[in-house]
Amino acid sequence: MLVEICNLNAFSSLLLYIFTQMNFLYPQFLFGLFALSIPIIIHLFNFRRTKKVYFSNTQFLKKVKEASSSKLKLKHYLILISRLLFIFFLVLAFAQPFIPSSSMGSASNKVAIYLDNTYSMTNEIESNISAFDMALNYISKITEVYPTSTSYKLITNDFDPSSNSYKSANEIKELLTETRLTGVSRTAGEIYQRILDRGIAESKDVFWLSDFQKSTLGKEEVSLDSLTDLNLVPFEFKSINNLYIDSLYLDNPFMIGDQQVKLNVVVANKGTREVDDLGIKVYLDSVQSATATMDIQPNDKQLITFDLAFNNTSEGRISIEEFPVTFDNDFYFVINNAKKIRVLEIFQNRSERYIQGVFGNEKLFQFESYDVNNLDYSLLIKADLVVVNGLSEITTSLASVINNRIEAGGHFLIIPSTSPDLNSYKAIVPLSGVELAAPSPKTALASPDLNNPFFENVFEESKQRIAMPEVVQILDLGNDRNALLKFQNGSPFLTEPRKGVYVLASSLTTDYSTFQNHAIFVPIMYRMAAESAAGLGKLFYFVDDDYISLNVDSLAADNVFKLSNSSSEIIPPQRVINNSVLIEIPKFALEAGFYKLNLAGQNITTLAFNNSPSESDLRQLPIDELGSLFKGQYSVISVSNELAFSKAVENKYIGEPLWKYAVLLALLFLLAEVLLIRFFP
Repeated sequence: MLVEICNLNAFSSLLLYIFTQMNFLYPQFLFGLFALSIPIIIHLFNFRRTKKVYFSNTQFLKKVKEASSSKLKLKHYLILISRLLFIFFLVLAFAQPFIPSSSMGSASNKVAIYLDNTYSMTNEIESNISAFDMALNYISKITEVYPTSTSYKLITNDFDPSSNSYKSANEIKELLTETRLTGVSRTAGEIYQRILDRGIAESKDVFWLSDFQKSTLGKEEVSLDSLTDLNLVPFEFKSINNLYIDSLYLDNPFMIGDQQVKLNVVVANKGTREVDDLGIKVYLDSVQSATATMDIQPNDKQLITFDLAFNNTSEGRISIEEFPVTFDNDFYFVINNAKKIRVLEIFQNRSERYIQGVFGNEKLFQFESYDVNNLDYSLLIKADLVVVNGLSEITTSLASVINNRIEAGGHFLIIPSTSPDLNSYKAIVPLSGVELAAPSPKTALASPDLNNPFFENVFEESKQRIAMPEVVQILDLGNDRNALLKFQNGSPFLTEPRKGVYVLASSLTTDYSTFQNHAIFVPIMYRMAAESAAGLGKLFYFVDDDYISLNVDSLAADNVFKLSNSSSEIIPPQRVINNSVLIEIPKFALEAGFYKLNLAGQNITTLAFNNSPSESDLRQLPIDELGSLFKGQYSVISVSNELAFSKAVENKYIGEPLWKYAVLLALLFLLAEVLLIRFFP
């Protein structure tokens, strides 16, 4: 008897502990416990009803009455208890009881979800299952685990304004159906600041679903807020092998008529396996123009050259066949030969004609040359490259026009006279720090640094040292370590103090320089001209670039440029300055491909856009190295399937769910009621 009492006390204590520790996801359903009064009322009415008993002998009346009354009462009480327990556990099942996690406590009523929707997420994590598809399913599971009263905020790389507000679970699921992939990546710092509502901290649960690419996360540490419970959900790729077109360029940026050009294509292999016989196809205006195969080693880049013929403007595409990552298999470019580069020379008492000799090719350049005393200042606005050649003095009015044009993105080459007025030269903003050099004899220049981007594809690679020109230094251009050409002592000879503004330290006269007669003179001048016309002559852009700068004739302040392709038309943010327009690239509205740049219904040029090559580098930050990026308290939920993911979230935020046990008990007592009614005498 004592043992039975102890067991009963232990069982009662266990039940009491469970009920005291129990919480409910939907406590409003507990109002359904008022339904327990219904079977009680029904049974009370049944107890008051009389029942006729027919008997043949009055001597058995008392015995029959006592026996029938005791059995009926017992049966009614058992049925009543079964019904009450059935309703009780059924109500508990709807309220979804759970025992909270002892480590994390209950879930927050606000949840922020970041979904990495970059193209790298199309890589497979399982056979025929991409990381992006799996992430969408995981987000749906998150909304099913939390209570219905929870509000959610969905953040993608688009940073859409709608991500600033919290929404219901159904609204989030609808947004997921509209989410599309993008070629624009974000750093971890940018993403976390967006999660924090631009720095406003609040208590919420955060789920960060991403592939955690090394090439796009950035190197800046992310300091986590104490109010934010961050959960990192990394998707580990089945393979990181991927090949893509890294870049391309032409040997000669100046092309005439139908001549052949050499198109250099750089293919990158960011993987762990060697690739043999990779097929590469080149299309011009949708017609296959060349094909080749190549071998490429792991984690290496390979250059391949194609000889192509074209006419005026050609839309080109480089295509490779490589799986399962296919978003970067095509690379788009435009070869534009329709526009001549406008070069304006401003001279004074000219006796030398070296500039005219360089830019006199009428098929390539629209060259004009004016004495400074007969100059129309409006010509500076229309020119792509302005050469200020040998002016003894730069007047205040001319300096003002030059400064305004520089601010608007104009390109200049400034060549001093043999005896320049230093103060007038300093009136040009990029020349404010120049000084006159001490008298010296002609000195040979140092060999150029061919690793400087300015000289990319200008000279053929050669191990032989070439004899450099000799020059008398007139201007001291300061200490510019990045000067394009230098004297032997390191002093700059040709420098670029501001983007698009080039300055020589010497005059182009025979007594002072042999630079104008040297083999490097023409290619350097051509490079400056090519850079000045890069707005319309650039082969391609990336969708995550910031701006496009164009020089277009007859611009008005109310001119509106449009980008259009076969399926959409976009009016990008733009700013007109004189004859230049600065167009902000609408990153999240563009896709890789060709877009026409239109003005007032006329096609100005065709632009080619590609996804950033950094997105094609699929190497991931290992899970055990996430601590080097995130500083603070965070958790990593690393699972392989949806059920395991849901269970991991439940265990952390919800605890141990008991609703299944409540359903089983409700069915058990319903069965007990049926058996009592059917088989109890």
